[in-house]
Amino acid sequence: MTVQITRDLIKNNLRLTNLPDTYHRMEETVYDPATSFDAMAHIIEQDAALTVQMLKVANSSLYDFPYKIQSVSRAISIIGTEQLRDLVLAATVIRFFNHAPLDGVNMDSFWRHGVACAIVCRAIATIRREPNVERFYVAGLLHDVGRLVIFMQPEDRITQLLKRRDEHTELLYKVEHQVLGFDHAGLGGSLMAAWQLPPVFEEAVRCHHAPDQAVSYPIEAAVVHVADSIANALRFGTSGERYVPPIDSAAWSRLALPESSLEQIIRYTEQHYRQAVEVFLG
Repeated sequence: MTVQITRDLIKNNLRLTNLPDTYHRMEETVYDPATSFDAMAHIIEQDAALTVQMLKVANSSLYDFPYKIQSVSRAISIIGTEQLRDLVLAATVIRFFNHAPLDGVNMDSFWRHGVACAIVCRAIATIRREPNVERFYVAGLLHDVGRLVIFMQPEDRITQLLKRRDEHTELLYKVEHQVLGFDHAGLGGSLMAAWQLPPVFEEAVRCHHAPDQAVSYPIEAAVVHVADSIANALRFGTSGERYVPPIDSAAWSRLALPESSLEQIIRYTEQHYRQAVEVFLG
């Protein structure tokens, strides 16, 4: 029932129903065996701002290549086709919401939290030796987009949410459930589905506050869940939560991280945070 409510909410908001087509064009080329790096690069290069952004990503400390990457086709050949496609998705979604009617939202602070969560996700995925760490990075960056959809609701509803959060010192996602009947995680998952994004993003976003409910991608959901709590604790921006969501013990156990990993994750995040903010928000 809750899933249907969030789907209907998105369906009834025409602004939300379609993601700009750059990502889906990239998606088609990734799975076309006849496609070359140059053909993929051409899709990105049709958008000057996106081209600059992807080259910034390729030359950032996240990859730390010994020489400067000067072309998109070279970036694709080194970073990987699926990885760069996912980074294009992140950049596209940020731009999409930055043009949405969200006057009452501090978008800089919102996306700073998203970037912090993304870097923590990437750190965890790296420690676990996951084959595509950018998939985790992008899931972390997008995990709270459902809250932006909630903030598109009438101002009195938002005021009610924030007032209840403060008066009862409750986590905002729990207040969302109490007032709206759904939370931003479920709404974000439905948005991922409406945009026809890979199911991994839908489930990681939908289940990041309830990782035990993830069926197909329990590791991704657990990583985003843990990363969100760590990012909130580090206070690099905020998406509206004033308190740190507790880490589910089963999710933490599922990741099987070494005891020393937390210090390593925080150090990695602090090392890469500023440049990642510059890449995606600068």
